[in-house]
Amino acid sequence: MPTQYRISEFAELGGVSAKTLRFYDEIDLLRPASVDPRTRYRLYHSQQLQELAAIVALKELGVSLAELRNLTRKQQSARQRRQALLNLRGKVVASIQNATQSLARIDIALHELDQHRTPIDVIIKRQPSVLIASIRSRVEQYGDIEACERELHANLPENSANDLCGVLWHRCADSDYLEGEAFVGLNRQLLRNSAFELRQLPSATLACAYCSNEEQSAEDSYDALRTWMRHRGYRLSGPKREIYRNELLEIQFPLASA
Repeated sequence: MPTQYRISEFAELGGVSAKTLRFYDEIDLLRPASVDPRTRYRLYHSQQLQELAAIVALKELGVSLAELRNLTRKQQSARQRRQALLNLRGKVVASIQNATQSLARIDIALHELDQHRTPIDVIIKRQPSVLIASIRSRVEQYGDIEACERELHANLPENSANDLCGVLWHRCADSDYLEGEAFVGLNRQLLRNSAFELRQLPSATLACAYCSNEEQSAEDSYDALRTWMRHRGYRLSGPKREIYRNELLEIQFPLASA
């Protein structure tokens, strides 16, 4: 007959606590060989030390309790253990990659703090498509787009526009010329008008930053967005968007994977 050990004795032999063995019993991970019907003491066989050693070793490697139950409920083969360890390895590699990316982003954020007196935070959001009226034009300077904005508002029917308004920059200072498209969001479909164009501003996933209307603040935000995209492997998927938010300017870069 195999030697039987009470829980405290078996725990000491296996290098775990009695509390741990009770927990393993409760979750059906390692049941005692028997329970004394009179005293209700849990009794373990010496052969179970191998099973306990497998649980402890695999748990230290990071195998979950659910996976441990599957592996130890039946005598696991070398192939089953190998597959479990390969699965675990894949998770660990992924976590290392995620941690490495997070570390790189933290370093970038620290660098940006050294470059700018005020932190510039970039967020991602999804923008649905929206009906707009717009006027597109080449301009000599960024401020010249205001003439298009005034013309657009002057020609819109009363109460047709909503709060959305801004400029789409099709060509910026890094191109040979500037080309902007002043636009407003519409509450309803309008009749065609030669003074402006009617179209859908397409839905997009956007990298966004907020800044004041001062030129330097906007330039810093553009730089922060470009840096953010470059380090995350994105590219532009459409014209840059400037949205007027009362005293703030929201700069939006439509995103596509590089």
